[in-house]
Amino acid sequence: MNQDTLNQFIQLFTLADAEACQRIGQRLALALRDPAAYQTAFAEELAERGMEAALPVQELRDVALIDALLAEDLLWESDYHDPAADTAEGLNDILEHQGRPARLRLAATGKGPEALDALQEALEALGLALVLLTLDSDAYPLSVVAEAQAEEARGLARELGFGVTIY
Repeated sequence: MNQDTLNQFIQLFTLADAEACQRIGQRLALALRDPAAYQTAFAEELAERGMEAALPVQELRDVALIDALLAEDLLWESDYHDPAADTAEGLNDILEHQGRPARLRLAATGKGPEALDALQEALEALGLALVLLTLDSDAYPLSVVAEAQAEEARGLARELGFGVTIY
């Protein structure tokens, strides 16, 4: 694992928050370097998700990324039943934590994939891209990166072994 690549990836979400970047980096480095040690260190959090047995490496990486971003208020888990407007409010919280001045305003009230499309359209107008992190569940773990950095985020995620979809 290349620590510089990991830091570069994390900074796409944390922006100028060096302390959050460091906390997330330490957590993800452990998940990438020693999955068993990560599972032991974060057993309580994993148990809250109903994940008490040993996880496959890929699933553990994805959950580690989700939980690390969630702990820093840089991720919103939306249920597929949530209206787009509710999820927009969660994404606005992320934008606030990232220090971005833009805020989403949605007229659409769709749910599920329709809501994701409406959210992406609203983010695109702000120069931002919606990030859907991989999780085998009925929830949508969502975050935001600059649209200009979407390809970089895809490439870095792939290089580090994280599952993401960037709209």
